[in-house]
Amino acid sequence: MSHNFFIDNYNLQEGVDNDDGSAYYHTHDNFLVSGNQGMKNDFGGHDNYHYNNVYGYVGKGFGICSQLAGHEDAFYNNTLVMTGNDIGSGEGCSGPGKTIVHDLKVYTPTGKATECGHSPPQSPGTTVHKLPADEDIIAWAKVLLRM
Repeated sequence: MSHNFFIDNYNLQEGVDNDDGSAYYHTHDNFLVSGNQGMKNDFGGHDNYHYNNVYGYVGKGFGICSQLAGHEDAFYNNTLVMTGNDIGSGEGCSGPGKTIVHDLKVYTPTGKATECGHSPPQSPGTTVHKLPADEDIIAWAKVLLRM
């Protein structure tokens, strides 16, 4: 699923709901606005990848259920503009099927963030900054969506 502009305006949960056994989705190069979280995966979902997305004004980056080793979800090379400070949480934060997380650009109101209970975030290549101007977010979306 790629090159879409999603606005989560009803039951602000998430723009893409990898739920109830969803598997093998590659969600990339999208502009997803609003919602409680960028990537949600539970009730047996696995092998879902979110990458190269811009998430605008989400509560947190991800909330993911436990995964089996070799069937991990992945969340990488994303830009997160968050209303909160928690990049991600859930059962996928630890264990043999830990979610693959790296190289995030994170923007929060405070310029600080936690990830799976760690502060600062532990994922390789992740950086945290204060919120950008709305014009910057729109510019990122235009580049991403080839506008």
